[in-house]
Amino acid sequence: MNNTSKIAMGAAAVALFVVAAEHASTRLNAQAAAASPATPKLTGIWHRKDPVGGGRRTPQMVPTNRAIGFEKAYDNPLSPTYDCVPIPIPAVMNDDYDFQITQQADRVIIRYEKMDVVRTVWLEGHGHPKPGAYDYTIQGHSTGQYEGDRLVVETTKFTPDARGFNSNRFIPSTAMKKVTERYWREGDILKMETVSVDPLVLKEPYHYDYQYSLRKEALTPYDCDPEDSRFGAQFHESIYPPDK
Repeated sequence: MNNTSKIAMGAAAVALFVVAAEHASTRLNAQAAAASPATPKLTGIWHRKDPVGGGRRTPQMVPTNRAIGFEKAYDNPLSPTYDCVPIPIPAVMNDDYDFQITQQADRVIIRYEKMDVVRTVWLEGHGHPKPGAYDYTIQGHSTGQYEGDRLVVETTKFTPDARGFNSNRFIPSTAMKKVTERYWREGDILKMETVSVDPLVLKEPYHYDYQYSLRKEALTPYDCDPEDSRFGAQFHESIYPPDK
């Protein structure tokens, strides 16, 4: 066999090796993609039913003395609710109103019937800018990621609010509040659990959970009217003596 034949055979062997390696790599990549968990399908309009596991238990907060003192001193007519200012999470989630989840490639939109609140959950890994030092808002800044079959959302950067944890109580929240939510499906049932911490006003984490069924009808607009809403404040007498 001459040198030319040997060189040709060597080149053919190298080419065959490359083709085989590429085929193996493609097969392994396909297997890895097939093995990776699919994004859970949470999109839909959801109607609240019972706490996870059934029953009618009421979530319990354990406020600090500071928070209790604030609640006793806060005058109901001062509530921003009378001026159509939305309540923050987790309070908005604890009211018996439906909500809608819309999943997009880089974010999740959560829209509530309660006070027409709309939240954006920025999914990690898409280069979304982080909030600045002064970027505090009523609903905070939410980031999320899929962990197996669950969407995990973490929210910080809240503005302080007198209605920080429950729309029916004036247990305030501070800029230190942090809310963690987890959503997952079991068949046609959506389940949610949330845990809130705020070291200035809560002695221990405040947590509750609910399960939801799919709703066919569109969300009903809340359409708060500031004039009508403020009208209701007059029916709550001030806890303080009138000004002279």
